Amino acid sequence: MSIAAVLVNHNTSAFAELAVRSLFVQNPGLDLQLTVYDNSSTDDRAGLLAAADDHGVRVVPSGFSTSTPGNSHGEVLRSFVLDHDNDRADQFLFLDADICFTRPGTISRLLALLSEHSEAFGAGPRLSWDGKTPLPAEVANNPALYLNRLHPCCALISNTQVFRTVVEHVGLSSARMLYATHDDFLDTFELMTRVMQTHALRHVIADDTMIMHAFAVSYPDESSALLAEKEFRRDRWLAAMRDRRSAG
Repeated sequence: MSIAAVLVNHNTSAFAELAVRSLFVQNPGLDLQLTVYDNSSTDDRAGLLAAADDHGVRVVPSGFSTSTPGNSHGEVLRSFVLDHDNDRADQFLFLDADICFTRPGTISRLLALLSEHSEAFGAGPRLSWDGKTPLPAEVANNPALYLNRLHPCCALISNTQVFRTVVEHVGLSSARMLYATHDDFLDTFELMTRVMQTHALRHVIADDTMIMHAFAVSYPDESSALLAEKEFRRDRWLAAMRDRRSAG
């Protein structure tokens, strides 16, 4: 299976370096080409560029900047899917900048899960703050994590005509549904997931593997107070992945 993978960097270069290194260290031997789209980041990109050079990763401008008023994530991912250079890939792999593969063989497990479920358009792992333990139940039960959408932090999706058509006409961006009495916010990938369901296609979650996800690093929210803790955890894993690269 050939995989076209994408990651968007938005002044998160140290996190993105970890995502890149851990992807290749923990998932060797795959036919995988990763492209990093950069939103004109102004932070130190030296480590990210070194990781890209080590693993043959393209780093290209996204066409957006860190001063763009809105969240451009879904639009960048849409452009990636519709890029004709990726037409022949069997699978698309979508990655957030602030994730780390903490277990070996995660992508192979997702590939196997897709092959086991013909009705699945995509697959994702369980998410964890530290890469070792599951999220607390009160967090994991948030329907935006597993139930209502295939989370784009790590999503393996089959490259089908249906998916590409949905991406072209509906997109991958966030949306707001305006009802008579209330509004509903649909996060990145959530509207796409709903539309895929109209084609009798669903997403599946691999309960037997997980990744570390820092959450809300590219576009900080109320959890910004935890940034120092997230950076400490990132740096410990990054040192380990750099050592694995040196040992290799």
